[in-house]
Amino acid sequence: MKFVLGWTFKLAFLGVVYLGFTSGFHVQLPATVLGYKVPESAQQFVDRSSKIADFGQQTQTGFKSIAAGLK
Repeated sequence: MKFVLGWTFKLAFLGVVYLGFTSGFHVQLPATVLGYKVPESAQQFVDRSSKIADFGQQTQTGFKSIAAGLK
């Protein structure tokens, strides 16, 4: 039962992180998760992914303005 509960928490956490990446919502990882220290590389990955989401939003806004200009 402990195994199933542990994996449930891990998958729920990954689901929240995934939603954060895809929605453009900035995710800030805590210093520890379930008593384990979060590696610095994981935090850098999250920061980099949030920047990618910002670039995507800027690109989408630019394309919308170009499309409006062509109408």
